[in-house]
Amino acid sequence: LASNAVAWSAAARHAVAWSATRPPTRLAMQEDALASLFEDKPPASWSSPEWQWGSAAGAAHEVAARVREDLNKPHRRSAFLTYAKADEPAVDLVDLKMALALACQRARNYGCDEPDRRWEALMEEMAACKYERMEEDATGKAVPTIDVTALAEAVNGRLPTPFGAAVLSERPVSVIAEGLVALDFVEKGC
Repeated sequence: LASNAVAWSAAARHAVAWSATRPPTRLAMQEDALASLFEDKPPASWSSPEWQWGSAAGAAHEVAARVREDLNKPHRRSAFLTYAKADEPAVDLVDLKMALALACQRARNYGCDEPDRRWEALMEEMAACKYERMEEDATGKAVPTIDVTALAEAVNGRLPTPFGAAVLSERPVSVIAEGLVALDFVEKGC
């Protein structure tokens, strides 16, 4: 029995040494990605110090680059809006908010904003974290979340034809997506 234990531990040591020299397998990478979902620290958000909207060094820059890459073609932007306006929205709210902020920024930078600069003002409000609130997660820890209702109300007030209260309360993500429509997002991008 002792010789088997010694033999097994030698084999185990060899396996560990061998696996350390090999690149990680797809399964190992998936396990790492899954483990990262349960990190103590949530990903950066608009209210995080590392977000730094407008800076090339902040987490916002990384998210903006990813969203721009993901939505770099009109058909992708069209599909994104379709999923956002579905009865059961199927878009990441972080991506939707970032796309909206980038479209607002684009409207300002290219002189496409309304004369009252409503979309620039919305972008500034988002950067000031006006549409984030703190909620408790499953562990009771307070984490920042997007205040979808408040953001939808802000977008609705800027639309050429605002939605009624029923649509605003029942489909706030669709209302946010309509902000992108008003900014000609499918054609112009972000």
